[in-house]
Amino acid sequence: MSLELWIVGPLIGFIGMMSGGYWGVGCGWIVVPTMLILGFSPFEAVGIGLLQMAPSTLPTVIRQFPEIGWGPGSAGRCLALPLGTGAMLTSLAGKSINARLFDRFGAAPLSLMLCAVILAIAVQTLCSRTRCYDDELPPLTPRMGRIAFGTGLATGLLSSMLGVGGGILIRPLLTGGFKLPEYFTSRLVRLLVLLTTVTGGATYLVQSGKFDRTIFLASMLVAAGGMFGFPLGVKMHRIVYEAGYAQHIHKSFAFIAFALLLNTVFNLAGLTALSRVSMLLIGAGLTCYLAGFTLYARRVRR
Repeated sequence: MSLELWIVGPLIGFIGMMSGGYWGVGCGWIVVPTMLILGFSPFEAVGIGLLQMAPSTLPTVIRQFPEIGWGPGSAGRCLALPLGTGAMLTSLAGKSINARLFDRFGAAPLSLMLCAVILAIAVQTLCSRTRCYDDELPPLTPRMGRIAFGTGLATGLLSSMLGVGGGILIRPLLTGGFKLPEYFTSRLVRLLVLLTTVTGGATYLVQSGKFDRTIFLASMLVAAGGMFGFPLGVKMHRIVYEAGYAQHIHKSFAFIAFALLLNTVFNLAGLTALSRVSMLLIGAGLTCYLAGFTLYARRVRR
């Protein structure tokens, strides 16, 4: 592994998982393009993007697990179980599909699919609102459970193919479709991220019957930064949310998605130098925004 990865890996893990903790999603959407920029193949980049999330999210998910609720009619039983079951089933198939696409078409399909997913999420986020401070669950019907299972199947497949944790895909359903309060949404997507990254990421560690040390070591380097970034992002989220800015948390994610979309397009077009510069700018801007707005929210409560 290059010296560049030893420096950039933990740094991008810290920045990515800090934003992941803040918005309640994983950070494969920033790790995968970074790994592609650093010269990893799309196959390796996806594996690294998935595996690096597990060590960072595990402590927070364990702590918040009881807060989801697991009794009759609860979010855990009606939504988390069908979502998680569907996602775990299909996340095991993402690797084989990804390998076939790469062998036949090269890197282009992965980059194009990543662009399409990011664009759809950004537009949906800008056009929707989240329930803010009503922590009461809406009525959860059996039909919602069936939709959750189907969405989990799609999420697990796309997650393991693209290297995203799944939270970026499932959040719009929970906020815009099921109208869940932010309190439950953030906890459900963090749990889903852990499930999809563990099941989908594990499949990338074995190549031709052998353990892939390159993917494992690279993912652990990125995770070393994420172990500090994720809990910090969760703390920032709590400060901003309790200060009355839940709608701002929801909407602001769209701008980050658009910035990442631009960077991915640069990389797809072969503008490697411009892509590297834009990634550094996105990372620096993201860090400044999260720190600055958290300090502002602490002083100015709505």
